[in-house]
Amino acid sequence: METLLSRHPNEAADAAPASVAHDARTTPDMPAADLPLGDHLRRWAAHHGARTALVAGGARVTFAALDRRADRLAAALHGLGLRRGDRAMVQLPNGMAFVTVCFALFRLGVVPVLAMPAQRAHDVDALCRIAEPAACFIAEDADGVDRCALAAGMLDAHPSLRRIVVDGDPGTGDPRFLSLASLDAQPIALPSPAATDIALLLLSGGTTGTPKLIPRTHADYAYNFTASATLCRLDHTSVYLAVLPTAHNFALACPGVLGTLASGGAVVLSDTASADEAMPLIEQERVTHVALVPPLAQLWVQAREWEYSDLSSLRLVQVGGARLDPALAGRLPGVLGCRLQQVFGMAEGLLCYTRLDDPPDTVVQTQGRPLSPLDEVRIVDAHGRDVVAGAVGELLTRGPYTIRRYYRAPEHNALSFTRDGYYRTGDLVRRDAAGNLIVEGRIKEQIQRGGEKISAAEIELALNALPGVQDSAVVAVPDALLGERICAFVRWQGGALDATGVRQALRARGLSAFKLPDQIESIPHWPLTSVGKIDKQRLIALAAQRDAATATATATATATATATRQRYAERRLTVRSEPLGLASRIMHALPSRHCMLYERSGEWSIGIDAALSVTVEPDGTVRRSDGACWREARPCDAIALALDDVRFDGWRAYGRAHFEFCHLIYGIDGARGDAPLLRLAIPQSEIRVTAGSVLVRSLHPDALTALVALVEAQDVARDREPGVRLATIDGERDELAYKERVASAVREMQADAYQKVILSRPVEVPASLDVVSSYVEGRRTNTPARSFLLRDGGFEAYGFSPETVVEVSADGVVSTQPLAGTRALTGDAVEDARLERELLRDAKEIAEHAVSVQLAMDEMSAVCDADTLGVSEFMSVYRRGTVQHLASRVRGRLAASRHAWHAFEKLFPAVTASGIPKREALDSIRRHEQRPRGLYSGCVFTVDGDGTMDAALVLRSVYRDGERCWLQAGAGLVPLSTPEREWTETCEKLASVARHLRRQVNGQA
Repeated sequence: METLLSRHPNEAADAAPASVAHDARTTPDMPAADLPLGDHLRRWAAHHGARTALVAGGARVTFAALDRRADRLAAALHGLGLRRGDRAMVQLPNGMAFVTVCFALFRLGVVPVLAMPAQRAHDVDALCRIAEPAACFIAEDADGVDRCALAAGMLDAHPSLRRIVVDGDPGTGDPRFLSLASLDAQPIALPSPAATDIALLLLSGGTTGTPKLIPRTHADYAYNFTASATLCRLDHTSVYLAVLPTAHNFALACPGVLGTLASGGAVVLSDTASADEAMPLIEQERVTHVALVPPLAQLWVQAREWEYSDLSSLRLVQVGGARLDPALAGRLPGVLGCRLQQVFGMAEGLLCYTRLDDPPDTVVQTQGRPLSPLDEVRIVDAHGRDVVAGAVGELLTRGPYTIRRYYRAPEHNALSFTRDGYYRTGDLVRRDAAGNLIVEGRIKEQIQRGGEKISAAEIELALNALPGVQDSAVVAVPDALLGERICAFVRWQGGALDATGVRQALRARGLSAFKLPDQIESIPHWPLTSVGKIDKQRLIALAAQRDAATATATATATATATATRQRYAERRLTVRSEPLGLASRIMHALPSRHCMLYERSGEWSIGIDAALSVTVEPDGTVRRSDGACWREARPCDAIALALDDVRFDGWRAYGRAHFEFCHLIYGIDGARGDAPLLRLAIPQSEIRVTAGSVLVRSLHPDALTALVALVEAQDVARDREPGVRLATIDGERDELAYKERVASAVREMQADAYQKVILSRPVEVPASLDVVSSYVEGRRTNTPARSFLLRDGGFEAYGFSPETVVEVSADGVVSTQPLAGTRALTGDAVEDARLERELLRDAKEIAEHAVSVQLAMDEMSAVCDADTLGVSEFMSVYRRGTVQHLASRVRGRLAASRHAWHAFEKLFPAVTASGIPKREALDSIRRHEQRPRGLYSGCVFTVDGDGTMDAALVLRSVYRDGERCWLQAGAGLVPLSTPEREWTETCEKLASVARHLRRQVNGQA
């Protein structure tokens, strides 16, 4: 049996566990092993009374003051009727209140149930059903949720719940609601709980769709943080920065808040993990230790490109919660200037750490070895048999601080623990010769899809309720872009399986769109393990095989079409006209109703009619005009497949994506309309105009001859009359309504529902607009990153893109250019310079821009090699027509197996046209805006056969669909925004387009 029972050579100083509460074996005693956690604080105060214990929000509390406050709060809570053995839910953000409340409850023997601040009504209700808390501690203002209203609902639903204590103003006359600040009483003698009593209930990661609570005793949890503090060499000079939620075991006790206090050190509590706020805290407080999760570590490393706080005080950065990419692990120490420690563990008990004296390769490549010499580890196969040394298997563990059962969860206990007391972690690991674990994956029934943790059991429950489904099994299949995708296997009765119908039925039953299976497969019989369980490893392999087979079948179906390749016939002409004038005259003269002009870097290229087109339908189906169709693949993967084997040499595709295409990417419910969300076409003919030269290309020789003649004629033709300027548009009709929407969104952001959102408004213009003339007039006075002009049947649009969404070169270099932060350009040099200085000093604009750059880095990290990512330009001022913006550029190189469409999927929609976090911002847009955006804030793009992609954000644009013609503009909102300023910003942006609108002359377009 592969078991860890002996000390590692480097572990002579490692402490042994303090408690025998979870394991019957006798272990060496730790100092104060028989003390409950509340008494630990009393000892710390006696040793370190005048030293700073906590720093939060500019306030400082000493050990002695924290001890006194815990005593007085405990007495007040006792006066409210809370008694030893009661439970109390604690749903507080990082701050003084969280620590004080926990210690007061420890003193009383009341068991804190630690809930994450982000948890909503469904989860809180489930926790209340299990724990039956007598009281609940909440923050007045938290993450955009009315916590008092939520708590009132819990009071009515759960008879055990008697009191709600609010850190802030309870805001209600209900006597059951109390202010935390009002709870103060003279300390009284209270009976101490036993060290073997349950001290607190932690929330498990949860893979069943219902929460599980982890009971940790005073003794075993004291060992958890004291032994961790010893291993990490904390002492009275240590300063720990808590940026992760302190309700999580990692930040609370590994060694975290409690381990630092036990060492006499200081804890700095931050309510944000953002590098631009946390790093200045490190400099200010001379922080020595911090714990991060891998995505946050990636952002912090990237942030050092532009964040210059002094981090020289840092001694150790811990990274845990998921496997850390070795490449990032190798970079982090050099960039942050301190040691790295990898941490792997679980709130259920087992903790593994790399040691501070481990060689660099061990720290980079492994997740360390167990904290205690008495931790037992088994690595087993699917049949429960121990694997050979070095092989991958499921991790089982038991030990003196690992639980033997969940709290009030007999069904979970039967599945999660072996008969001999081992905890089934669900993690796939292997072990190196030195005893270090390397995490290879997970077999738990939890799917990590695109950053979301999704319960497989929840999807199975919904599937099993559908007519025709006998039973189902849902598995996580490795995926290059999402991390894992959802594959559902169903035993189906009656007829062929209709995957689209199944998804629609799941949506109708209320399953969130992001939880819908990406792949649905029918299976007649389940593959079973030797103990009679469904063999999900075989299902995962089968899902991959069938996905590959589907791709092969599609390729076979189009083999005939791709067998004979076609080449464009070409003619290059020398011309006298300047490019803008010539390109616009060509667009006006073209008889085609389907053409698109795209300006980039001095070239105006025009695609004319479609030789092959690809569309993405509102339900995600991808169709190619030759009949090929992809229903199961994600849209961007399917688009890449559709373009992978086209029969044209040297092709360039022209396309556009509606803003609502992002609903498919993020799995968001909402109106998408009936029209395709993305269209692209490889043209039959093409004209590329540059200074002094025109390249004419066509698949048809006759068309080439005609187009050459058209270009030559337009080269000597005069510019068209510009038309009559349109009367001033009514851009202020909806001022009050727009400001109300802005105020609503700002309130949500101030409640931490999200960080940023762009809210837009449309303005109607007369249908007599001359599209081509208006484009020319606007382009002559604008300096866009890109411009475009298109017509597609009854739909026309043109615009001046201030930024690109994504650029990908043929050799895989990806870049994006977030613009956020705006001021007007008046034409007066002195006033424009003043406005530029104001822009560079405006806290709201700088904050808006910084979070946009941070998100761009985060999104690109999912598709680019970590060591190639960087900010190549930061907070430059770009002038775009009548406005000026703060601009930055983020670059990286595509990772192996990634293509341009992966980058498109990650970066669309532009953060500067949606918000942060994107999912929450997109939901806000859906709620606050009255109709789908369509092309506004989507993108227009070109894609070349060599892998080049150039996608421009659609802003500063005009749209005409039939008889309706309109403009649209938005403003970027952050918590510091005001309705008046954002209204003004939309007016400035609309003016940059509206002043150049021209109407048709003599009824001629």
